[in-house]
Amino acid sequence: MFDWIFRKAMGACASHIEAKTRLTPEEIEAVKESWKRAKHAQIGRKILGTLLEKRPQFAQMYGISEEEVMDGRMTSNTLFQLQACRIQNFLDTTVSSLGLCPTASVFAMAKRIGQIHYYKGVNFGSDSYTVFKKVTADEIIDVAEKTQHLLEKDGGHTEFLDQAIMSPYDTNNCNIRLGWNKLMNEIVREMKEGFVQEARAHNKDEGDS
Repeated sequence: MFDWIFRKAMGACASHIEAKTRLTPEEIEAVKESWKRAKHAQIGRKILGTLLEKRPQFAQMYGISEEEVMDGRMTSNTLFQLQACRIQNFLDTTVSSLGLCPTASVFAMAKRIGQIHYYKGVNFGSDSYTVFKKVTADEIIDVAEKTQHLLEKDGGHTEFLDQAIMSPYDTNNCNIRLGWNKLMNEIVREMKEGFVQEARAHNKDEGDS
């Protein structure tokens, strides 16, 4: 399913749609560097685990019982692992495409996910979208700030994130936070738009019939 969404969205890369994102080049760099650390720390599981802890009722959407969430057994659930992988793959594709592909086509994946949510009957609601946005940004930033080892890059070391770890008020650290907050705002906005568009189209079809 993810591969199909990716191909569908990336098909728009050849278009001349202007990028909608407001991320600066420095913020994009910060997002990419922080993601390099986060994706090696099973970030998909961390995001989904925290999301379900804050919204246990979502567990049933993924075929996970609330009991598994409450007693900490959810991480061994195959469906939990699958959904965590999907979240991580989506973010990996999105972050990797920043600056390389028109941003409108990058976020088309998020819109398509919103459309799929409509047909699967998954309606998060505004407050839950806010939780998803905050959990995702917070978990990734937390990994980036706590990781103490430098990443190897082109045979050398990258100092970019090390500076952010040393000082929470460092410019690079601010770029990480601003970048992820902006990125998640765009992702959530597109997911909502995709859901609403499909709902309106469905209601229109029912009215016409």
